[in-house]
Amino acid sequence: MNMEKNTGPAGEGPVNPALRRPFDGHENWFEQVYTHANEDVNKVPWARRSNTPLLLSWLEGQRLRGSRTLVVGCGLGDDAEALAEHGLEVTAFDVSPSAIAWCRQRFHSSTVDYQVADLFQLPAAFERGFDLVFEALTIQSMPPSMHADAMAAIAACVAPGGTLLIICFGRQPDEPTDGPPWPLTREELERFRHLGLQEVRFEEHMEGGARLFLAEYSRAAL
Repeated sequence: MNMEKNTGPAGEGPVNPALRRPFDGHENWFEQVYTHANEDVNKVPWARRSNTPLLLSWLEGQRLRGSRTLVVGCGLGDDAEALAEHGLEVTAFDVSPSAIAWCRQRFHSSTVDYQVADLFQLPAAFERGFDLVFEALTIQSMPPSMHADAMAAIAACVAPGGTLLIICFGRQPDEPTDGPPWPLTREELERFRHLGLQEVRFEEHMEGGARLFLAEYSRAAL
C-alpha cells in the first residue's frame, strides 16, 4: 500500500527552495513546500524524520482499537497509516491540498479519511470529537506567535475521556528560537493544562543530537 517510505535521515536530501521563503501565512507557506517538492519525499524536511517509532512505542499496551482518532497536520500520512494499522478509526488533515493529494496517491487503498482543513478554522464536528488526538511537529513548524492559538485549537478536539499525544522538538528556555522549526519548551507545553487537560506522561528523547519531547494529556470524562 505504501508507495514510498520516509526513510531518509533528518537534515539530508535536496534543498527545497520554498523553505527559504519567509513564513508569510501558514496556508501558502506549507502549500509551497509540498508543491516545490515535486513528489520527492526528501524535499519535505519533516517527512524525512519519522515519528513512527516513538508513536508505536507509545501505542504498546494502549487499548485504543476502534477509537476515533485525529492526526493534526498529517503531512504525507505515515503516522496516520501507522495508527490505522493498529485498528484505530483515523481522520487526518493538512492545510495543504497538495499534501492531502499526495497522501491519497501514496495510500490509495487506505482506511484513513484524509481531509484538507485549516487548524485555525476546523469543522465544527471536530470539537471534542476524538478519543485520541495526535500532533507531531506541527506546532513547532509555525512561529511562536501562533503557538498559543494552535494549542487551543488542538486541545478543543479532545473528547471527554480522550487523550492528546504530542511529539515535538524540544528546547531549554535559554536556547535560541531561530526557525523554522521553532522547538517548544516544556513550559510552553504546560499551556495544555490550562486548556482543560491533565498531563499524564512527559518524556525527553535524544535523536541524532536533537531533543524530542513526547507529552501525553487527558481530558476528564463527563
